[in-house]
Order: sequence, then C-alpha cells, then structure tokens
Amino acid sequence: MPKSPPPHKIPFSQRREREFLYLSEVDALIDALEYTRSPTRNQALAILLFCQALQPAELCWLRWRDVDFAEKILRVDRIRSKPDYLQPQTQAPTNIQLLCEAEIDILQQLEEQRTTDWLFASERKQRLSERSLHHIIQQAGAIANLPFPTHPYMLRRSGLYYRAALLLQHLGLTLRQCCLLWNWNGTTVEFSPQSEQDYHAIEQAQVNAFKSALEKLKAFAGIAVYQNVIDYLLGAFLLFPRLQGIPQDYWLAPKSWSL
Repeated sequence: MPKSPPPHKIPFSQRREREFLYLSEVDALIDALEYTRSPTRNQALAILLFCQALQPAELCWLRWRDVDFAEKILRVDRIRSKPDYLQPQTQAPTNIQLLCEAEIDILQQLEEQRTTDWLFASERKQRLSERSLHHIIQQAGAIANLPFPTHPYMLRRSGLYYRAALLLQHLGLTLRQCCLLWNWNGTTVEFSPQSEQDYHAIEQAQVNAFKSALEKLKAFAGIAVYQNVIDYLLGAFLLFPRLQGIPQDYWLAPKSWSL
C-alpha cells in the first residue's frame, strides 16, 4: 500500500495576520482561561508569559524556589530549550526580575493549590510540558474568539513590545529615526546624503537613550544577538503606532521599568 504524503504545512503568514496580540486581546485570552480545566494555573501561565516575556522552556522549568514573595522577584534561567544534562558545564544566565501585583496575586492563589516543587505542574503532578502549554494557549484563543490561532510566543512578543514602548515613549523618536539609529550604529547599510543629514539631526541625548533602551531590553529578554533585540524594540510601533495610546495604568504594567 503506497504511503500517503505528509500534510501540507500552511505558512504562518496564511494562518494569522500577525504574530503578536494587542493588549485588549491579551486581556481576552487571560479571561478565557477562566473557563479551562485549571484556571488559576493557566491564567498564571499567560500572565507570566506576557509580563516576564518568557520562552516556553523558561516558563515550564520554573520551580517554586524561583519565586520570592517577600522580595517580589522571580529568578529566571534564560534558556531556549530543555536543559542539556549531558553538558553540565553550560550555565544559563539567570535574571532576577520584578513581579507586578497581578503576578504576585495569581501566584499566591496558585501556591494554595501547590502539589509539587514545579511552579506549573500537570494533573499527574509532573512538570507541565511545552506541548501542553501550546495547547492551553491555543485553546484560550479559541474560547476568546480571537480571529487566528494563538501560541505562547505571541504573549512573549507582545510583552516585549509593550516594555519597548514604555522605554521609547518619552524619547521623542519616530519609527524612522529609530531605524536610522539602528542602521547607523548596528549595520553597515550605506546612507544617502538625506538619511545622513536626518541622522545627525537627532540629539545626542536621544541617541544615548536609544542605546540604553536596546541594552535594557536585551538584558531583560536574555537575547544574545542585537539583530534580534531590535525587532522587539521596533515592535513597540506595531503595538502602538507612533507610540500613541499607551495606557499609563495597565493592570499588567511592569514595576520599575524605565531608563
């Protein structure tokens, strides 16, 4: 009997129009998790994905010892995949990250249901797998009637876009100026005379603040390559065109996040 061909993979660009969520969609997804089998755990998953901009592996490998309620911090090993026990000498960088009030509240509720040392455990009291995480976030998107399939990286990306917007909002820079700053300092792109003139019109204080924003986002996200960091920094303009309409009292706003 001849083997059937594998199913045709639909490109992401055809499955969804964008790879991030607006804040209203983040809220809708978190609300939808109230109707899943483990609402407290699942809402905590989504909130930490957004607020701490975690990779699925980083989230699923967290333990309760990584949470400090007294200091209101989370210790995060910035890893991109399952830890490799065959190479114990490889040490992932550890970030000490502040928790906002909404994170503390949902984690304290989750602690009351604690059954294992894992921060996020399955019903079998094992570490929640990345595959299960993807299913939970996809299910929540469907319950929320979002117009495209959702996945954990959308929450991470939106969280980084939001943090980038908070860093850039007071710098007085346009999207074009941010691109000029990056191309001048981070690439070998040849500038036209007009672009070079526009770059030199940017104040030095703005140049320094832009570099500081790039460094702060890089350190927080645990991203090694600047070319990847700039995508998240400029993503602020996707979430908030012209950096307008940024809420100053958003319930998931990070603590002590400024230049």
